Amino acid sequence: MTHPATGGNGGGASCEVWWARTAYCRPGLAALLTRSETVRRDLYARADDRDRFTVSAALVRLAAARQLGLGARDIGVVRDCPDCPLPHGRPRIEGARLDVSVSYAGSVVVVAVSHGARVGVDVETVGLLTSRHAAVLQRALGADELSTLEKTPEDARATWLLRRWTYKEAVVKATGDGLRVPLPGIQLCETSAMTRLASYPGRPELLDGRTVLMPVDAPPGFTDPESMASAAFLMDRGMSIHRVRSRDAWELFDSERSSELVDRVQG
Repeated sequence: MTHPATGGNGGGASCEVWWARTAYCRPGLAALLTRSETVRRDLYARADDRDRFTVSAALVRLAAARQLGLGARDIGVVRDCPDCPLPHGRPRIEGARLDVSVSYAGSVVVVAVSHGARVGVDVETVGLLTSRHAAVLQRALGADELSTLEKTPEDARATWLLRRWTYKEAVVKATGDGLRVPLPGIQLCETSAMTRLASYPGRPELLDGRTVLMPVDAPPGFTDPESMASAAFLMDRGMSIHRVRSRDAWELFDSERSSELVDRVQG
């Protein structure tokens, strides 16, 4: 699914958003993980968590390799953490003008690969929104947002809350600040069908159209109506989003090229 471009007279950025499931995990994918990634994966106690990490780590390489025309094993991924020496930070592709963001909710994994703009992506599952979880998410809202939520029809509140949360999460992923920035201080403005960033603590340069927010639909055939995702793009002045395309990662995992890459690593 291709999303419409935004305005702008300068250069254009593009992004592919790959949707996967933990059920896509297959033994050969583990061969694409580095030693440190394998160690990190093995620290998870639950098999579902290990599969989710394997799928996300392999998908980052396969998606970047597709854009760069390289082998997946040739893609260097750095996961430096700004707060500690452990390799569990935001993934970064070495030596390439690509930006990557990863998110997951339940059995769904989403990887965004952008060219020309910093990207953050976040996915949530409506079906996992319990009353306790909703109360936690509401802590990310400012006073005006809480007022708006109270006025929203009850049958639409879960969708409104998750959309607002995914926008904010996508923004702090794109900036690299993560939860070091208090989410209530990030304010959004909704006009007609568009949502824009109205305030961001200490970062006025992100305003005035420099941050583009948009919902990201699942690709056709990826039947998961309960999951929603949002993306945030940090643009240089005069830049615009040329194309955002959602794709099913199964075409990477199940393709002949993917199989050859995995076989080559194993061999």
